[in-house]
Amino acid sequence: MNRLKRFVLFFVPIFGLFLSLGVYSACADEPAAVMWKVLEAAKSGNYSAGVQARGDARVMIGMSARPIAEKTSLLVLLYPSEDARTAGKPISNLEEVLSGKETSARYHEWKDPGPRWRANPSVNAVLLKPGAKSQFMIEVDFLREVAESMSVRVHGKVFELSRADLAQTQDPLELAFLMHGRQHASSFAIDLYYALQTGGKWTFGSYAEIFGAGVRSIQQGKSTADYQEMAAVLPVNLIQYRRNLRLPAKFKDDGGAMFNKTLSKVLGGGSATAGDEFCFSEDIETSGRQVAREGVGEALTASYSHTLRGRFSTKWSSDHSLHPGFGFKVEAWTNETGSWKKLASGWVEVDGYWQLQVPSSLGYQGKQLRVVYLSYNSYYAPQDQSGSKYAWKDPDRENIPTNYDAGHRYADTDGGAYNGVGELVEAAMFMWSRLYWDAGINPVPSSPIKLYFPNTWYDCGDGTGSPWSCANASGEIWLIAAHGIQAEVVTHELSHQLNNKFWGNKKPAGSGGSHSLTGCYPTRLGMALREGFAEFIPAWVGYPSRNVAEGGFSSGRWNLGYDIETRFSPPACSNGWENELWVARTFWDLHDTRSDGDDILWFTHKGAVIAIYLGNGIASDGDARDMRYYENIYRDAASAGHESFITDIFEQNRM
Repeated sequence: MNRLKRFVLFFVPIFGLFLSLGVYSACADEPAAVMWKVLEAAKSGNYSAGVQARGDARVMIGMSARPIAEKTSLLVLLYPSEDARTAGKPISNLEEVLSGKETSARYHEWKDPGPRWRANPSVNAVLLKPGAKSQFMIEVDFLREVAESMSVRVHGKVFELSRADLAQTQDPLELAFLMHGRQHASSFAIDLYYALQTGGKWTFGSYAEIFGAGVRSIQQGKSTADYQEMAAVLPVNLIQYRRNLRLPAKFKDDGGAMFNKTLSKVLGGGSATAGDEFCFSEDIETSGRQVAREGVGEALTASYSHTLRGRFSTKWSSDHSLHPGFGFKVEAWTNETGSWKKLASGWVEVDGYWQLQVPSSLGYQGKQLRVVYLSYNSYYAPQDQSGSKYAWKDPDRENIPTNYDAGHRYADTDGGAYNGVGELVEAAMFMWSRLYWDAGINPVPSSPIKLYFPNTWYDCGDGTGSPWSCANASGEIWLIAAHGIQAEVVTHELSHQLNNKFWGNKKPAGSGGSHSLTGCYPTRLGMALREGFAEFIPAWVGYPSRNVAEGGFSSGRWNLGYDIETRFSPPACSNGWENELWVARTFWDLHDTRSDGDDILWFTHKGAVIAIYLGNGIASDGDARDMRYYENIYRDAASAGHESFITDIFEQNRM
């Protein structure tokens, strides 16, 4: 029987199980349990559109346990994977809808072309006993003839096996059934980069070889494309342009001024319980376009010679659709005098709109203009290993009128240059906006956080040589390619830097190092505390309603990979302060308005739980600290008579 037939026979009876374990769900930010590397792969070849019996390309993968799990028996599940589905449709009147001239979108006649690729692992379940290694093949089918680059991504999950599990069976497929309903210890993704050409040719290479390396100057930025020229065939995720999100009012480190004001407000705001009605200023959102913001121009009374405007979007790899470039910085430059000079800078708003004003004092004559879009700013700076950053530029224009409209330009961060950067920037700005407006916290550090993406070189210090995602105390974050497009992972790592900023880069005893979601760490309580906080923040950012039922934390790119609301599921740690998930659940129960079990309390200010934690750091690096310490801190911050409800929450989460 050939491999394709074996796969089909296996896939049919187990299909329901694999769906329940998350076949097509986004990979969450999980601790590392396994590592992989490409053992053998051709650099180029031919493909035929459609399903081939053995695929168009084959890659041999080697897998083994990371040091933290090398003494544990692991079950590795590998899921058949397919290119992401297209979320949007081409719109014929997008600009009219976004400008308010028309209320309803009109769609072009268009048929979704379907996925570009499909990947099948030769095995779907692997038992890795201590010290063991595994090899398997991934067969890649290219389903359509296109001239695009793509990231072929195979997802997997890892479960820690007990002696009792292994006593029942050591057959990997039977063990897979036993894992149904259990919390996995970690997840992973295997990324393979291909460039396809029409005529049936493909090339395999590194991220930089396929999608390009970062740039050092605006002269080297990648080119944007004209949306109007592609409007009939370019899908648009319209709902993303209609969100009620705002840019921060300040874009620089304020020395903790905003945070201190918020903490005082939080300590006076108290708490509420089930059945209470409350309203507070953080619930009231302003409407209308933001016109005056720091960084857009000089003082409002300044004289301007030119007003420049436009719209900027990015095409995402996660849904092959256009999204607003929320969080990108916009700069206008000119070379009209023979040397480059910056005219103005500003930001892309939530609907993609941007506007700049050129001060008259610059003497700009409008002879030449270049508009550039930067992924980096005062808060975060995506970059490659060399420190080169990701930027795009419009075509140079001449004879610029005093009121200039650049039109709607977009960057293809899907099949074009810099795959995944569009998602990465939006996730970071989404967190920034929510922290600033809903929590009353300015997260910007004294120097921009270096977001190394994609991380193809740093093993996060575990000595394996296998890259992973992590953050250090020096303002650096490393993100592998699969994690950079996941909002949960991006916000998790940024949460560590938030912790570092307000704790003065001091860490409690037992911090750092590898870990798993299901592990109990009695000697590493500082790690459980910091990781628990970083697991809580993505839930706080991605689920602003504060009222989410069990099982409700799996929404698209905000899929957490764990249930932060449940009080029944693993990890089976009797002491919750020894495990990051129980710590995260404690933070969440203090924040959410949903009653479950003995959790009937929440703090009224949306940023209260975050501010109270960040405002009560350790005095010296290496001091002992775990989640139990915060019970009295939150009791003191609660309203009179609510102290026992705080204790109920801590006890419910095994504190």
